[in-house]
Amino acid sequence: MHLQPSAATRHSILIVDDDLAARTQLRRLLAANGHTVIEAGNGRIARGLLADREIDLVLSDIFMPECDGFELIAAIRAMERPVPVIAMSDHESWTGLSFLDAANDLGAAAVIEKPFRADVLLRLLDAALLPAAQNARVVALGVLAEPEPNCVPSGLEWVGGRSAE
Repeated sequence: MHLQPSAATRHSILIVDDDLAARTQLRRLLAANGHTVIEAGNGRIARGLLADREIDLVLSDIFMPECDGFELIAAIRAMERPVPVIAMSDHESWTGLSFLDAANDLGAAAVIEKPFRADVLLRLLDAALLPAAQNARVVALGVLAEPEPNCVPSGLEWVGGRSAE
């Protein structure tokens, strides 16, 4: 039997980004798809939240003050029960360096370059959350059903970048 996460399944997702506008876009997108959203402005705050709350997935920028995404990924990998991390960055195109490859090497479940299409991120989230659903001792009935299509609210087709206006 193939298990797929359903939109009815609520996951707790921690968004870690020092850009308030990007966090706001991501919060709107994830909440529209039934996820519980928690936010942190940097990796130091995120580490505290991970210690205090049940979080299913971390969506983290790489470049942030105090504790960057690389440090956060390493800290999550060292946890007793690590959660999947999707790393994102907008520095790939102008530096020529592969920071996203480095995040992947550190253990990120997936990487994505900003700005990105919302539907692509939602597919990455589904794929990253699937192993946890498959390994759960009790499988929620909604996980066995056909997944509902992801919802991309109007105006959020592209996420993580500055408005072209």
